[in-house]
Amino acid sequence: MNTAELQELLQQSNLAYHFLSRAFIGAPDKAFIDVVLDEPSAQALLPEFYQEAHDADREALRTDLAADFNQLFLGMSSHPVAPYESVYTSEEGLLMQEARDEMVELYKHYGLAVDASFDLPEDHIALQFELTAHLSQLALDALASNDEEKACALAAELDIFTKNHLGWINTFCDDIQKHARTAFYYNLADLTRKTVAL
Repeated sequence: MNTAELQELLQQSNLAYHFLSRAFIGAPDKAFIDVVLDEPSAQALLPEFYQEAHDADREALRTDLAADFNQLFLGMSSHPVAPYESVYTSEEGLLMQEARDEMVELYKHYGLAVDASFDLPEDHIALQFELTAHLSQLALDALASNDEEKACALAAELDIFTKNHLGWINTFCDDIQKHARTAFYYNLADLTRKTVAL
């Protein structure tokens, strides 16, 4: 892979992981919905949702997406989907296991801090995607400084993180698609799979 290809891949990674982090951190607000429905590049990422929603009343849409987020990720249904690595990777399927501890150490290593207002376990998928976006940006910054060696090392670290901490994503996305009530979350699961595979 040459430098231009690496830069393009890192830019795509950075944008996609920022988007996914925002999508999983909480229910979409009006500003997020407006971006998805009004930005052509976002429309291509969530095609069925866009077809279903582009003419919809946006406040009603926001309410529907909040209800789907709550039933999927906040336990407000009989089949919640836990957005935590520990639940998918620990033998007991419990929160706050080894994956969470490893994530805390990784945030420290890369100089990141979890906002004090975020009162959920640190292996939450939104925080993991925030870390991947951060690694992509560090690599892009290294390229901008003409430090290709550092950029390649950071890209390798991103790859290692993906392999070590995002291997549960396909099962997580399968669970989302089994229980999602809106095209938004169904499409979001597809986008998540593709981004991690990239």
